[in-house]
Order: sequence, then C-alpha cells, then structure tokens
Amino acid sequence: MRLAILGAGSWGTALAIEFARSGHDVVLWGRDDGVARTIAKSRRHPKRLEGHAIPASVRVTSDIAEAVDGSPDQDRAIFLTVPCVALPALVDFLPARPDAPLGVVNTSKGIEPETLRRMSEIVLGRFSKARVAALSGPTFAEGVARGDPSAAVVASRDGDWAATLQRELSSSGLRLYRSDDLAGVELAGALKNVVAIAAGIVSGLGFGPNTLAALVTRGLTEIGRIVRGNGGQDRTVHGLAGVGDLMLTCTGQQSRNRFVGEQIGRGRRLHEILAELPEVAEGARTCLAVPRLAAAAGVEAPIADAVVQVLYGDVAPRAAVESLMTRALRSE
Repeated sequence: MRLAILGAGSWGTALAIEFARSGHDVVLWGRDDGVARTIAKSRRHPKRLEGHAIPASVRVTSDIAEAVDGSPDQDRAIFLTVPCVALPALVDFLPARPDAPLGVVNTSKGIEPETLRRMSEIVLGRFSKARVAALSGPTFAEGVARGDPSAAVVASRDGDWAATLQRELSSSGLRLYRSDDLAGVELAGALKNVVAIAAGIVSGLGFGPNTLAALVTRGLTEIGRIVRGNGGQDRTVHGLAGVGDLMLTCTGQQSRNRFVGEQIGRGRRLHEILAELPEVAEGARTCLAVPRLAAAAGVEAPIADAVVQVLYGDVAPRAAVESLMTRALRSE
C-alpha cells in the first residue's frame, strides 16, 4: 500500500518508521524543506525522535503534490498527522484528484473550538466523497518508533475502508482493531487530552494517587456522556480510543497535555508553558470546545469546565479542585 504521511512531527515520523518497517511504500511530507533535506540525507529527524533511524525506503519531500501523487489504480492512503489547528489549511492545500479515490486517515486528536467540527468533518467539508478514517489509541510516538507492541483502533463509516486499513497496516508491532464509530473514536481521542490536563493539574498541586484515580475515573464518565450524547458508542469509551488512551495520556511522562497541567498546578502561566513546548498540546485548545459540545448534547462536563476556568479564567487550580469536590452529591 502506498502511504503519504503529511506532517513530519513525532507522530508522523513514528508512523513512517513503522509502516516502512512493515514493507509499505511510504512518503513523508514536511513543510520545512530544510528538515526534509536533513532527513533524506542523514535518515534522522533533526528535532524529533533523534534516536531512531528512518528507513532508507522512506521518501521525504516538502512538495505536497509529490507526496500525494500516485497511480489512480494503486491502493493508497493519505495520513494527516499535523496539529488540529493546522489541519484545515492542509486539507484546503491538498491537490484535488478527480481521477483517483481519496482515502484519508486522520490521526489528529482535537475539536475545532470555533465550529465544534471534528477533524473528519473538516476533511469531508473539502472532499465530500473521500473515504475517511480516524486512527486513535494509546500510542506514544516513541514506543511505536521503537517497535514496542502497540494497539490502536481505526474507525470509519465506510466498513470496507476500515477493514482495508486494518488488514494492510496491522503488523507484529502495531495491532489494529476496526470500528464503525467514527464520531465516538474522534471525540474520545480529543476529550481525553482535556482530562489529561486536569490530571496534570492535580499532580502538579502535589495530590497523590487517590486524587488522580478519582479524577481519571470521573473523567472517563464525562467523556462517556459527551460521546453518547453525540451518537457515539459505549464500547468506544471502554476501548482503546477511550479508556486506553485516557490511561496513557493521564499517566505517561511523555504526555504533553499532562505536562501542561502539571506546570499549571505548579503556578506557571499557560502562554509560557505552550511557548516552550516543542510540539502542540491539543487539549489546551480543545478544552474551549468541550463545554459548548456538552451543552449541545444536554450533558454536564464539570472537569472540562474547570480546566477552561483555570487555563483561561481567573480560577486558581486549588480552588477548581475544591469546587469539583464540593459539587452536589449524587449516585454514581
């Protein structure tokens, strides 16, 4: 299968390594021509996953037309691995190919705050006939690049497309499960980043595992309400894209969203933290969409509300925790 990976950050680079290792025809696109040239020459990314060699079979380019070009009858997939904020512009920049079916796999985990659109909805707004899937699950880039046994879910409303991706891309290092719950998988992947910021905040405040376990458990309940309220499935919430990714992102030391929360809990300002991050923490932007998304579904999202108040309001982290702990008592 010919795979065009658009976005040469940590995740795009890790996928390029994994898929090339599995024998696929891979081209990796990055907007920075200097980075692309360095990778092509040294087979190492100069800024991301420096300890991992990129197979010689991976072609690297900063020309997007070259990246997505291919024979009309060749099985291929375009992976979108850029941050959510950059995805609309990237989709608009994709050259239209009426002679070839467009098969897209989105890996970005977020919700557009201005429109409440999921990433697949942005793609379909530009290419209404595209076959669109979402790849999500508990997968840090470092582990996938290293070849650690990992699992994820590929979701699409097109069952044949999901089955094709599962069959072609599964390997001994990456086991894929398929799902028809595109909305649920995308929402769970986006919402867990917001809960991970909250998890980081309670850890940054110095609270122990009792607090963290309670926060993550109630966060999963909150994710479930929003997913179901938007037509998603319970099995998604309790699967790899839900509880699996939530556990990893709330507890893993490589989690950028957890890191943001920890720094907030220690008294730092959001703009300072984000300016220092080498890559995007999607939850810092997605959190702005969650209260509106929950309200539209007629459900509560107290954890997301608290994250927004702490990050963008004038509520102190410790006061936000106290507010959550003193909400009206109810049955579980």
